[in-house]
Amino acid sequence: MSRPHQPPLRPGTKQVLGLLLAALVAITMFAGCASSTPSAATLAAPAATTTPVQLDVSAATTLKKAFTILAPAFEKANNAKLVYNFGASGVLQKQVEGGAPCDVFASASPSQVSSLVADGLVSVESTVTFAGNTLVIIVPANNPAGITGPNDLAKANKIVTGNPATAPHGAKAKEFLTMHGTWDSLQPKMVFADNAAQTLDYVVRGEVDAGLIFGNEVLANKDVKVVFTVPDGAIKPIKYVAAPIKASKNLDLATKFTQFLLTPEAQTVLVANGFKPAPTK
Repeated sequence: MSRPHQPPLRPGTKQVLGLLLAALVAITMFAGCASSTPSAATLAAPAATTTPVQLDVSAATTLKKAFTILAPAFEKANNAKLVYNFGASGVLQKQVEGGAPCDVFASASPSQVSSLVADGLVSVESTVTFAGNTLVIIVPANNPAGITGPNDLAKANKIVTGNPATAPHGAKAKEFLTMHGTWDSLQPKMVFADNAAQTLDYVVRGEVDAGLIFGNEVLANKDVKVVFTVPDGAIKPIKYVAAPIKASKNLDLATKFTQFLLTPEAQTVLVANGFKPAPTK
């Protein structure tokens, strides 16, 4: 006699709990192993980059636009962060002599760098001449005094340039007007600005009849008009000189920056912003 068909035995409550617990343990162990094993994406991830090295650069006001344009290329290539301090070259020189933070000094006049060399703050072998400039006479766009050149400056009520003692464009203006024989007679009309930007501002606002300034400062400026460019040979060449500061904690990087200013990339930017290229000798 055959036995009647019986349905499969269902696991009891304890069996079900045991199976669930075993499955949970297995899942936990698998997850732990998976987390300890690096994925392909993890292995391929690049290492974190180091913090950029800060480089403090004190530079003549006339260099502001060009140096700002050049910053990203140098920073990317050297993992650096350029921090600029723009001002009149003579003022910046005094700051460096007073111990202000500075890794690179870029002046619109070799005389400031020579002073730092004499003080032992800069090595003469490390200096580079990286650009030149022109000296121009500018007037407000409407030229109310009708000035067309140096012979007309006597007609002006006020003339602006930089302080010859601290601003290189002022020193060059004095050199030119002295050579022209009119510096002394024009003294009562002269207004001395702190830097090139301030000199330009005086003319733009029409507060003076004329100004003497470096040519790159007025490139494509519609608020002023260049009426005269001092010819080559009338004054000593205008030279921009840069040098790393001996006491810099990042001397190698500072040297790289001064050499970068001589590269075709940097020279192209400087010329496009109104400077003369670095001398070839």
